[in-house]
Amino acid sequence: MAKAFFRFLRGELNGFYITNLYGTLNRTTQDVKEFFIQFAKTQMEEGKISPETLYNLGKFAGIYLPRIAKSEAISSVRMTESEYDEELQYEFSERGLYKPQDESFEFVQKVIDDTGLPDINTLATEEKRSSLVGEETIEGYISENAEDVLDDNGNVRPSAISATPPSEGAYSDFYGNQFLFLAEGDIEYSPIAYELFLDLFKAIQYVRYNGSTILALGRIMSILCPNGLARLVSVAVSENKTKFIVSYETDINADLNFKQDRLSLLLYITKMKFPLVEMVEAL
Repeated sequence: MAKAFFRFLRGELNGFYITNLYGTLNRTTQDVKEFFIQFAKTQMEEGKISPETLYNLGKFAGIYLPRIAKSEAISSVRMTESEYDEELQYEFSERGLYKPQDESFEFVQKVIDDTGLPDINTLATEEKRSSLVGEETIEGYISENAEDVLDDNGNVRPSAISATPPSEGAYSDFYGNQFLFLAEGDIEYSPIAYELFLDLFKAIQYVRYNGSTILALGRIMSILCPNGLARLVSVAVSENKTKFIVSYETDINADLNFKQDRLSLLLYITKMKFPLVEMVEAL
């Protein structure tokens, strides 16, 4: 009887109790295990480091970078370059629709026939916006006292639109989010794009450990403004011999995303990391 009872206790200790004891320890340390596994695989390469970790490393390294507010970059009126068809000998510059995500214009309906071309505004959408309002119907009114009018996508919030003109103060007519409009350009501090921040992090660390040289400036320009977005034209010494005058030119039609962000960051970082350099845009 005693022997059978002893075997029962031994079986319970070796099975149920001990199994659950180390099983409990496994569960309580699971987060720690995943943490070590994640960081064992982390590298300073795109897709191999999480955005949260990258931005936190940037804060630790003292990289706080401003960028143009996203809503302003999307919704502000832009000017187009000349769009001329050599074969048809026809200027299509007025037939551009602005694509906010790509920060570029798309010129449409390059066909001339007896029926003529449709009004460009009839092709405008929230993804491809027109710059000028024609004979469209007013959809509402926006008071000058309205606050937080735009959302993160550059669209006017429905709460900021009234069906009738305000009784006091100035107001703007609202024709829909398929149109660009004049906006106040406020600067705010917010994380920049993950891909851009990763390359920029490496470039700034290079400057920190190798000095503020022209070579380092060129490296930052090649990272921030590739594909001809910004080109170095010349480097000269100022008249008082205290600064380098760096002349550069820009191509806003370059095939690149985040163009406004890149140019703003280039000027900001130059001012922050290169105190002896003055950036001047070539005319």
